[in-house]
Amino acid sequence: MTQRPLSVTLAGVVTSVVLAVACSAQPPSSDTQKQVDALRAQVTAMQKDLDEIKALLAPLRARQGQGQDAPLIDLGSRPFKGSPTAKLTLVELTDYQ
Repeated sequence: MTQRPLSVTLAGVVTSVVLAVACSAQPPSSDTQKQVDALRAQVTAMQKDLDEIKALLAPLRARQGQGQDAPLIDLGSRPFKGSPTAKLTLVELTDYQ
């Protein structure tokens, strides 16, 4: 299942609300208009938060694009199970005494 960005989903919700209000037979009441304005303000705030998160993640994305996903622990010739090219390596450290 593919995930849509939160901003696209929220924009769809706000658009649906605005269209529902615009297409109704009655002129929008002041309460409805206040709710629409509140939703717009919330979407704007969420978009700002998403932009901040994207800015924080930009260096990580750039580093991933450069192929710097080097393993933190080199297992060398130690025995292991699974694919040596797996994206995740689980290392169990034990002390037999």
